[in-house]
Amino acid sequence: MLERFWRKTQISEARLKPALSLSPRAVTVAELRQLIPLRNFSEEELSAFALTQTTETYGPGSILFERGESESCVLYLLTGTVRMALNDQQSYEVIAGTAKARFPLSYGESHRATAIAITDVEVIRVSAQVMHKNLSAQLKEDRVLDPSRWEVPLELKSSRLLQAFCQNFQNEELALPTLPDVALRLRQAIARDGIGVAEAAKIVQADPSIAAKLLHVANSPLYLCAQPAKSCLEAVSRLGLKATCSLVVSFCLSGLFKSKDEFLGRRMRALWQEAVHVSALAYVLAKDNRWPSPEEALLAGLVCDIGQIPLLAFADGFPKDQYRPQEIEPVCLVVCGPIGYYLLKRWSFPEELVNVPLLSALWHYDSGPTLTVSDIVMLARLHRYLETGRIAEVPAINAIPACGKLRDGTLSPEYSLKVLHEAKAQVQEALSLLR
Repeated sequence: MLERFWRKTQISEARLKPALSLSPRAVTVAELRQLIPLRNFSEEELSAFALTQTTETYGPGSILFERGESESCVLYLLTGTVRMALNDQQSYEVIAGTAKARFPLSYGESHRATAIAITDVEVIRVSAQVMHKNLSAQLKEDRVLDPSRWEVPLELKSSRLLQAFCQNFQNEELALPTLPDVALRLRQAIARDGIGVAEAAKIVQADPSIAAKLLHVANSPLYLCAQPAKSCLEAVSRLGLKATCSLVVSFCLSGLFKSKDEFLGRRMRALWQEAVHVSALAYVLAKDNRWPSPEEALLAGLVCDIGQIPLLAFADGFPKDQYRPQEIEPVCLVVCGPIGYYLLKRWSFPEELVNVPLLSALWHYDSGPTLTVSDIVMLARLHRYLETGRIAEVPAINAIPACGKLRDGTLSPEYSLKVLHEAKAQVQEALSLLR
């Protein structure tokens, strides 16, 4: 055992080279505040944490960790440039000070890339247990539903819009959207009575427009069948109860993304269009990874940002001279997760869907060894960032735990391009069905 430890130490020392121009130093609280998710610690916790942290410095060519290795710590890059080698042909760079450097270089049970220093680098090492504890704390319901514990940027601390919204939420005076009757009745009937196909079809037929859309989707390219479905009963029978329920709720959601105010109306429409694109990507990823319910993934993509709707509706009735239009987006980002969680819980959605607004943008949360609906939506969102040229704003796809749960165990540029290509047709189909 001692021999194995000595050999491992020799290998570690051989692959690490001394820095030419950097020396270890103490870490500042200001630096920790820039790192995700460490910035979610309280000021007292960050100060205590900074007292125990010293940077590590290494020279060009140093191998910080290798693909396939598992480690009990994660590394953040503070200075320099690191190349992340996915294999012999594919790699990407992380440069200190950029958005990607605010995230750990790698996170999860094992590294999915080899980290090689291109320049002198300065890193800090953080226990994975500390990271997991912090992420888990963010998801406790008493914290999620307490506005005083939400992560609010300094520039929004004095926002009257955010303050009034939080006060209304705490006083249970916030107007919340409700699901249309057909979606509510179908969900309740399936959950309560375990109804059959005929009973489900009868509920759906109470809303002719929803029944027509369900028939349309059953005969669409999404479901390749030799014989077209000719009735709502045949459509429900072909799709199954769970898929039917997810699709009916999805059809009903578009009516919630509306506002009479011109500016807020544009924002609502953009939010819906984005939700449709993410849901289509989630559907493609779910099918490609043989996930049992792609329709649930589609629904999850539609509701991942639904927490913004109550805020936009609240802003519609709030005095326009009390806030600036440019406040809307950052305030939406603050309330989206907690309010989405609260709203879906009020609608009696299953727990895995209730958690989607919280988890789908919590990039380094690890839900366990198997792929979950939150993992799928998270990966769909990352692909949407890639599709719209905003990939620099989020961690590298291969650096997040969800990526390792895919069928092939990793993501590659080729796979991402394949997903985006396949999703184009799905997006157009989803747009036609969900309008």
